[in-house]
Amino acid sequence: MSFAEVTALLDRTEVVAIVTTRQDGEPAATPIWSMGVDGVPYVRSAYGPGSWWYRHVRAGRPVAFALGDGKLAERDRAAALELPRGPVTAVYVPAEDPVQDRVDAELRRKYAGAPTSSVEAMLSAEAVACTLRIEPVGA
Repeated sequence: MSFAEVTALLDRTEVVAIVTTRQDGEPAATPIWSMGVDGVPYVRSAYGPGSWWYRHVRAGRPVAFALGDGKLAERDRAAALELPRGPVTAVYVPAEDPVQDRVDAELRRKYAGAPTSSVEAMLSAEAVACTLRIEPVGA
């Protein structure tokens, strides 16, 4: 799967399944939201730095996205792991980076129909401080 296909998935799909690797090497799928700004995908940890998928990413473990509707991971994480995966690199974006305002705006647009509490969690200072830009492997 090409990075362009991963980018398109993250842009058009409401819930995506990020696949990280546990310390023992076992993959784990987690449903999350994603936003695209000027063709560049971003993700955030709504629950801040304590989220285990976010900790895996920040620890430098392999990262991929299951290439399918991430809502599957909400119902059956094991089934989400059976989907093909697109490996990516996740790069930390500081809270003061000017792109954060555009990520916020895209989040509000894309998830306008979502529960207000979920959107607010993604816009919190803690979540903004846990923003990652998704890039091709080796970028």
